[in-house]
Amino acid sequence: MSKFLQQQLPAMASSSQPCKAPDNPHFFKVVLAHALKEQKLEIPKKFVGEYGLKAFENNPTRVKVADGEEWEVGVTKSDGRVWFDYGWQKFVEFYNVGLEYFLVFKYELRSSCFHVVIFDPTATEIKYPLKKKLNMGTNFDDLHLISHPHPQVGKASFGAMKLMNNKRKLRSMTRTSERAGAMAKATTFQSMTPNPSFMCKIYPSHIQSGAYLNVPRRFAEMHIEEGAEMVLQDSDGRTWGVTYYSYLTPQMKRRVELRSGWRKFFVDNDLKVADCCVFEMIRKNSTTIAFKVDIFRAS
Repeated sequence: MSKFLQQQLPAMASSSQPCKAPDNPHFFKVVLAHALKEQKLEIPKKFVGEYGLKAFENNPTRVKVADGEEWEVGVTKSDGRVWFDYGWQKFVEFYNVGLEYFLVFKYELRSSCFHVVIFDPTATEIKYPLKKKLNMGTNFDDLHLISHPHPQVGKASFGAMKLMNNKRKLRSMTRTSERAGAMAKATTFQSMTPNPSFMCKIYPSHIQSGAYLNVPRRFAEMHIEEGAEMVLQDSDGRTWGVTYYSYLTPQMKRRVELRSGWRKFFVDNDLKVADCCVFEMIRKNSTTIAFKVDIFRAS
């Protein structure tokens, strides 16, 4: 557990009476399907009502993660509601934040900054990845061998480094644009499907060893019954049999996961991170549930 939580949780749990910490108010968010689909995160209305005037006067605002990294995230405000918006999707993709992840935020009034700790669906704090950055302001020590006494060589090498940095930024912007395009196309397509459907954006957890796909809870409650066989069909008519597991969480909420057969489907279809899939139910009877899966590539 991070040092931040070790310091904060005992104080938060020491009293059964509700209290506010004026210098470091907290809130938490459970990541739901609509937040992943819309690529933004809404701030709790009560927090906005009590701290919004101060907390969100800076736009973009700063979000510091328990690993020490800092992100700039844009803020959208409308009718008393506030969202983390521009830049939030990059944050989500970098930390592989998925469905039912649990985010604990602390706001520091003095620095006007949010601190966040990230937990996965098992209620365990994630292992934070390394954020490798090429920053000319912090890499001059690495360039000392090509500086004086060879100013022309040093100048040319600095220019080459700057050009490489610009190319990397351009590639990053292109990937972001491609991913946003895949999501937009999938969203538009889903809105036109005549049958019940749900959409899934592919994250690393969906295509790693032992991977599974979680069906949105509301869709599962409305359309998926226990005991039937499930079939996935691609746009070419190929089919895959998939076993799904249905169970109740400790919060007594039904959860449906595609398990056995899902790996073969994503391998055969070469699914990549940030691809978007629309699952359209095309057949349902007492023995079989069939989905047509349309894939929108991020690159």
